[in-house]
Formats: sequence, structure tokens, C-alpha cells
Amino acid sequence: MNGEKDDLSNITRSKLSDKAEGINIDSFYVDDAGLKYVAAKVSMIYAIIGGVWILFSDRILNKLIESRELMAQIQIVKGWAYVLISSMVLYLLISEYTKRSKIWSNQLKANYEEIQATYEQLIAAEEELRAQYDELHEKQEIIEKSEERYKLALEGANDAIWEIDLITKKIFYSDKFRDITGYDVSEITNLEDLMELVVEEDKETAVFDFKNHIEGKTLHYQSNIKIVFNGGGHRWILIRGKCMRDKKGVATKMSGSVTDVSSQKNSEAEITKLQYYDALTEIPNRKLFIATLENEIIMARNSEDKHAVLFIDLDNFKEINDTLGHDYGDKLLKAVAITLRESIRENDFISRVGGDEFFILMRNIKDCAEITSICEKLLFALNYELNIDGKHVYTSASVGITIFPEDAIESSSLLINADTAMYSAKYSGKAKYSFFNKSMSDIVLRRAQIEKGLRNALKNNELEIYYQPQIDIINNRVKGFEALLRWNSRELGSLSPVEFIPVAEQCGLIIPIGDWIMKTVYLQNNIWKSKGYEYDTIAINLSAIQLESDKFGDTLKRILEETKTNTKFVELEITESILMKDLGKSIKLLTEIRDLGINIALDDFGTGYSSLSYLKQLPINTLKIDKSFIDNISTNSREKAIVDGIIQLAQKIGLDVIAEGVETKEQIQLLKQMGCNQIQGYYFSKPLPADEIEEKFLKTNVIENYE
Repeated sequence: MNGEKDDLSNITRSKLSDKAEGINIDSFYVDDAGLKYVAAKVSMIYAIIGGVWILFSDRILNKLIESRELMAQIQIVKGWAYVLISSMVLYLLISEYTKRSKIWSNQLKANYEEIQATYEQLIAAEEELRAQYDELHEKQEIIEKSEERYKLALEGANDAIWEIDLITKKIFYSDKFRDITGYDVSEITNLEDLMELVVEEDKETAVFDFKNHIEGKTLHYQSNIKIVFNGGGHRWILIRGKCMRDKKGVATKMSGSVTDVSSQKNSEAEITKLQYYDALTEIPNRKLFIATLENEIIMARNSEDKHAVLFIDLDNFKEINDTLGHDYGDKLLKAVAITLRESIRENDFISRVGGDEFFILMRNIKDCAEITSICEKLLFALNYELNIDGKHVYTSASVGITIFPEDAIESSSLLINADTAMYSAKYSGKAKYSFFNKSMSDIVLRRAQIEKGLRNALKNNELEIYYQPQIDIINNRVKGFEALLRWNSRELGSLSPVEFIPVAEQCGLIIPIGDWIMKTVYLQNNIWKSKGYEYDTIAINLSAIQLESDKFGDTLKRILEETKTNTKFVELEITESILMKDLGKSIKLLTEIRDLGINIALDDFGTGYSSLSYLKQLPINTLKIDKSFIDNISTNSREKAIVDGIIQLAQKIGLDVIAEGVETKEQIQLLKQMGCNQIQGYYFSKPLPADEIEEKFLKTNVIENYE
């Protein structure tokens, strides 16, 4: 920096010297030698004039004047003439020199002032140049820093810079281009080379965006395209730029940047997948299904296309989760998703909408037979045994079907209809499919109301236990009671167990409700026993859902311990249909229950398999004959004989027999004749609340004479 400033000073001095060279300063200054020269010159002139005057004047006078006196006078005059003439010569010489000296002095002064002004100008110019230099230097530093920041930012942004000459079609790229594309800049020299990198499906987009900007339709050029990466795979790049145009507005050059946006695109794809696809099964979720369905509805408005929506719900999936664990449940859902994909048509759309529920959109169906064929294929595939981590898992599904536009023209209505039809299939026995019809709505709505009410029934103390006495007609005393659940809903009123128990089983609420029943009955038993009331047992009905749960045994033990109940007063009732679902497992569970000291009764005997052969295998204490056999024993000899045979066989293998649903004195007398010693039915009492049972039966334990 200092060296550069010295150079600037030297330049200034040089300019000043050049200015001075134009003036002959020596012509204006007389040194000591010059002054001596002037004096010598004047003296010489004076001597010459004097010598000439003396030499020639006397000779001339001697020739012309002969008189000595006249000569003497003339000599005096000549002397004064000499003095006068020499004085005049000296005056003229000195005057001329003085005049010239004055001119020289004025010129010298003027030139000095000019030089002084020029010097001052040069000094000012030097200062201005110094200021300009400092300013330029500062700007240079700013530019250098800016270039450094730009370079750093560019490298940090991982962008490549490019420029295209639209006249020659040649392209310039920065070195970063190779990192982004895998190609050396020398390999991509023109637009044609660049287009070769773009994947086929994006070429139209790339050309469209480029032409739009060239033609002035967009302020900036921007295009998101996928290219083939030199090294394998693909990369997403974002190209941005702007045209330079001539005076006529014609694009001549374009420059901009190339950014690798592959990670951003991958993230967007992952977000889209999370937003529109089920994370577990990797098939579309509810949101994407609804969007697809609505799009199909819009496209079908101007056509006669028909579509079907299938709502698939796995049967007993909760039990699989409870028995095998959630990991197996998740693997089952994955297997089901694969099975569904393999079972549908190529153009159909499948979705998991949550839990164990799936949607299928069948596009452009021709008739119901086409739907039926798919549904039968689905049910067959889902009813097949699945092997998951070495365990055999059995499942089935219920399918609800609704058709666009016959059943509805809006997506929300179609989904509701499919849901309604699915529940209709499930209520009809599961593992079935059902087409929607208008009459289903009321049934499903009622079931939905019941399910909603049940979820709040325990919390709102709406459930109550009624007790129906079991009478020992030999000793005329109360043998025991059957505990029966009743529900008086705040919103729905009093509901029959026949209506709400199946709903509780299907929605899984029977588990917490069953636990509440056992705890409530055991506590009531403790109260009655603490008062000294005499009876043998209180029976509780068990649901198939409870028995199928691996946790039932532990739950039963826990409730017995919490209530401190003596197990000899406890009896559990199961039905034939529940028992025969898995006879081996049932026998094992019932044996464990019997080992706790709990009595077991087989309920509704005769309505199921009615096989007497397995009775001896079962760890049961009591056999209850279903009301349907008792109703006609007074009028139907065949049914009377069946009942008599059941009683005799049961007693021979050591089982107590209870006849259910006894309503007349004649039925009691016939049963007594057959040897049945225990009766339950409306003849003696309908089910009553605990306080009424206590007043009517327990305080006296006396049964009115029925004979």
C-alpha cells in the first residue's frame, strides 16, 4: 500500500517537472559570471568608443584646425562632448539592460506564479488521486470480501453456476456441477447434452419451463426435474435462472444455478407417505382413500360408471391381540394387507383405515356378480389359516358393500353405508358379506346407540344385578340363585339383555362388564352370608369372550382374593356352544376353575350339540335343561321323554339337574316325577333386585306349597 502511494507521489513530481521544462528559467536568472560579463561588456563598449573618439577625433581636428587656441577650446568642447556622448551611451546601455531585466523579472514572476499554481493543482490532484485510490482500494476489499462470501455461500449451498449462450447453444458450468450430476463439465457442452440427462417423464416439463421463460411468459426460469446420475440411480435437481435480452427483447443469454434437491424430494416423499400411507402395512390410509373416492365420484358425474365400496373388518381381532400379543396382531394385519392386495382386481384401490378395518374401492363394476365374486374370494382367503412366526392364527372377516350411485352419491354417505352393511354382516354371524339396503340403517343405528351407552353404563352406575331363585322342590327351600344383568340406560331406558349382551360381546365391553358382575355378585354373597342366610350357590353366566381370553383365570382369582369370597358359594355357568368351540381348551380351563373349589354348571343343555357322550368328560357339577324343552313336556310326549332321559343320565353320572323356565304347576309335578329336584322359573319368581330377594326369600327361606 505504501509503495503504491510513493509511486503516486513520483507520478505527481514527474508531471510538475514536465510543466517546468516548458519554461527557460536560465534566461531569467543572471548569476555572478553573467553580471561580470555585463560589466565587461559595458566597459569594453565604453573603451572602444573612447578609444575611437580619441584616436580619430584628434587626427580629424589636427587636419582641419591649425590654430592652437581654437584647438584648445575645441579640445575642451571635445572633452565635454566625449563625456556627454559616453554618458548617453552608458545611459542607453544601462537603460536597455534595465528594461530587459524588468521584462525578464515580470516574465519570471508570471512563470513562477504559473508554476506555483500548477504545483498547487498537482498537489490537489495528488490528494484527489490519493482519495480516489483509497476509495478504489476500499471497494476492491469490499468486492474481495463479497466474492469470498459469495464463494463460501455458494459452496455451502452446494449450488452449481451455469450460463448458456442462446446463440451458440454452448453451456458453461462451475465445478460443482460434477458433484451434483456425476458428469464432468466437459461432457455437457450444449443443451442437447443436458436434455439427455433428464428422465423421459420429465423432459416435457423441462422443455415447457425453459421455453416459457425464453418467450417472456415468466419472470424467472425455474424447473424441478429428475436426472440420471452418472454413477447409478437418479437425482432431483432444481434449475433456476434468468435471461439477458437485447434491445429488441430477444433472449441472448441465460444464467442461473443448479441445486441438488434429492434429499428434499425424498423428505417430501416420506412426508407424503406418512400423510397418505399406513405405516404398518404400507398401503394407502383413510385420507388417501377418501380423496381417491371423491375424485372417482367427480369423474363419474358425466358418465354411467358404477363403483363399489367394500368395508372389511376382521372378526375377533381383539382376541388375537389379547391372546398372542400386539406384535402378532401387527404381523397379522400385514399378512391380511398382502392377502387383500392379491385378491382384488388390478384397477381396484385398497386402504387400511384404522385398527383391523380396510376399505376397497372397486372401480367401474359391471354388475353385482362381479362384486360377489371378489367378496367370496376375499372371505375364502381370510378364512384360511395363517402361519405367523410358527404359530397358526385363524381369522375371518365381515364385509359390507355399498354401490355408487345407487346407494349414495357422496363419499361420506357411501362410507356410512358400507359401515352399516359390514355391521349387518357381523351381526348375522360374522365371516359373511352383506350389501347395503335402507332398512339396515335403523338396526345399525340402534346397535351404535347401545354400544355408546354401554361405554358409559359402568361409569354412570346404570347396571344392576337381578337374582332369580333356584328352588329345591324336594325340601321346599331356596337352593341358590342365578345372577342376571339388567341395564336401565339414562338415554335408552330399560334394555333387554338379549339386545345389549351381543353388542357388549362384539365391541369387547363384555370383559370389563363381566369383571364388574363377578365382583358385585361376590360382594353381595358376602353380605348375605354375613347375615346368616342359607343357600348353596350364586351362579354367574360367562361369555365366550371371557373364556377365550387367556387372562380370565388370573382375573377370576384376583376378584376372589379382593372380595375374600368363599369359592364353595360360587357357581359359573357356560353354554354348550361356548364349550364346544374348543373342547380341549374348555376342559382344561374348567378343570382349573374346579380346582379352585368353584362349581360349574352347563347352561341351556339341549340347544347346542346335545351330546351325552361328552358329559362324562366335563368337569361340571350341574346340568341345566333349556326352557325350550320344558315348555312342551305337558303336551309333547317326545320332548317329555327327552327331558326324562337327560335327567336320568345326569343323575347317574352324579350331576345335579336344574329345569329352567318352569312356569306352571303341572310342569313342576311332571319334573318332580322324573326325579328333577331343582326348579328355576317364573312360577316361583321372576328375577328381582337384591333387596326384594332378601325380603321375599332369604329372611324366611320358606317356599309356598305348589301342590
